[in-house]
Amino acid sequence: MIKEIKLPQIPFRPFPLYTDRAKWTSLPSDIKNFYHTEAAKRKGQKWPALPASVYLEFYRDGNRSNYEKLYFDRRFDLQVLTIAECIEGRGEYLDDIINGIWLICEETTWVIPAHLNHGRPSKGSFYHRPQTGEKTAYPEPRRLHDPQDDVYIDLFSAETGSLVSWVYYFLGDAIAGPAPEVKRRMEEEVTRRILVPFAEADYFPWMGLSHDDPVNNWNPWINSNVLAAFLIFAPVFDRAEQGVNKSIKSINRFLHFYSDDGGCDEGPSYFGVAGASLLDFIEELGHVTDVSYLYSDKKIQNMVSYIYKVYIGNEYYVNYADAPPRVFVPVGVLERAGANMGNDMLASFSSYLRSNKFCNTDTVSDRAFEEYRLFAGIFSAGGGGKPGVSSQPGSGSQPTGFKAPSLAWFPGIQVVTARESEDSRQGLFFSAKGGNNSESHNHNDVGTFVLYCGGVPVLVDAGVETYTKFTFSDIRYTLWTMQSGYHNLPSINGADQAPGKEFAARDVKLAGVNGEAPDSVCPASGIRFSMDIAGAYPDSAGVKSYKRVYIFVPGTKVSGEKMSGDKAPGAGFLEVTDTWTLNECKSPLILNLLCFDRPVITGGKAQLGGRVNLDFDAKAFTAQAEEIKLADPKIHNDWQRDSLYRLRLVGKDMAAQGKTVLRFTVI
Repeated sequence: MIKEIKLPQIPFRPFPLYTDRAKWTSLPSDIKNFYHTEAAKRKGQKWPALPASVYLEFYRDGNRSNYEKLYFDRRFDLQVLTIAECIEGRGEYLDDIINGIWLICEETTWVIPAHLNHGRPSKGSFYHRPQTGEKTAYPEPRRLHDPQDDVYIDLFSAETGSLVSWVYYFLGDAIAGPAPEVKRRMEEEVTRRILVPFAEADYFPWMGLSHDDPVNNWNPWINSNVLAAFLIFAPVFDRAEQGVNKSIKSINRFLHFYSDDGGCDEGPSYFGVAGASLLDFIEELGHVTDVSYLYSDKKIQNMVSYIYKVYIGNEYYVNYADAPPRVFVPVGVLERAGANMGNDMLASFSSYLRSNKFCNTDTVSDRAFEEYRLFAGIFSAGGGGKPGVSSQPGSGSQPTGFKAPSLAWFPGIQVVTARESEDSRQGLFFSAKGGNNSESHNHNDVGTFVLYCGGVPVLVDAGVETYTKFTFSDIRYTLWTMQSGYHNLPSINGADQAPGKEFAARDVKLAGVNGEAPDSVCPASGIRFSMDIAGAYPDSAGVKSYKRVYIFVPGTKVSGEKMSGDKAPGAGFLEVTDTWTLNECKSPLILNLLCFDRPVITGGKAQLGGRVNLDFDAKAFTAQAEEIKLADPKIHNDWQRDSLYRLRLVGKDMAAQGKTVLRFTVI
């Protein structure tokens, strides 16, 4: 856990000030050229308006994207102009920056419409205001501009507060010359919208301070941004130390609920705002106190190692929950963490991602996001380093290659990954999960799996479409991407899985195929991952037991296992064995498989993408394939194609008991 601190008297100075011209002008030319070019496009621009009618679209038809584009465009423009002005130092962009700050400070709310009522206590609840002790009832719904100053902090208001704080840090004095009122307004708005609400409210669910339920990425994402605001405004906000220690108390709740194995149940795309945001928080804190003890903390080390353990190949990661399949992780954060932790595997992974451009470099951003991370990336790239943070990966030498781990097991989230080859471009990759249907950003997917070959998808998890007001509403599980029938799972008696923590896997076990204990599993001899998923289905499924067993055996050709005697190189395979007992069979069992390519079906065989053969029992099942159009722009971009395909193996009989084996082999 992170220790509370006493703020030092010296100012928070993580990065060079605007007046330190030598540091800004010595940045790499590609960074300087990018910001010069982008700022020149925005000089003298007409700033985008944020009409109420666009804000209200979310409530009228569910669209949140139109408002968010305008909202983030404003912030990205301000970010670009600020960095360009700091690089060039001529005052050329100050008027544009002042205009941007003015507009953002004038916004009715920094909270996006999709988040406006998050964290609202139930109707009839009361809030005791710390200043007066007054007992105030909460209205419903939350007001855009609450006269009682009941101001909420969501993800993007925290980001906005951080952005305004960093503009103040770098250019506050320069702005004070031509526009002293604007500098004062920055202080007032960050204080009113971020510092005071954070200091005085404990009931925001993401804080984890008023309940004993797990918190998700919102916690470190917001805390890392709020921490920057407290540290920057410490000279003008007398409760800054209290706020810093409250953020430490809050982020410790995130650490408390996290599994010791470091597994992120939200998936690898959320690692960028979960584990990576925790690293941002630690780095920021490291500028005012000693944080070296945190880099040797086993849980934190595991949280960081998670990201390379769920890496598949190319741009692909294991994408359970709402995660997309293609992820571009913040490589600068990983490099600095690898150095501070002495984690050579993380360092080599970071180097591999950077050299192949499978990453976000952290030196430029397409929108306001993690401001500290952006500046840390910029100045790491410049070779300037930071106190207590190394700018070189590894233990002093540049790694030349990445050997992917052959096996990873996360018992806390019940996810396993295994591969045939340490070269991510070769052989089969397999992952499966147990878990429950109340995980963060949950899909009804207990017992599902994914299969890749040569770093290319074969059987997939679709991910999620563009977020709308329906994504996190009562109708979430009517959306196709959330339903177990569109995962690699059975439909039983016409029923798919149900949402809720009680709908969970039972008897989840990982072992070697030769009976080794889980802690001695060696993928060279294969793994056996088993569970009963009957409990994930509602009563209407009428299922007593449904045992699923995955056996993954790497091929000796691919794995490079030494041969002895007459032993010949063999092909690897994945076997999925389902054994079930129903109260009665009211409709045929259906085995659903979500395919990257259109399956080619011949008898009891289906060819999947020209890479893998699936053998199934044609006497017991009829194979049907259907195309799923990816019309939504987000999911279309995630997969870089127009369609996915669902292969459905439909049972031919109505037996209440049965067993079947699906076998996958490389073509």
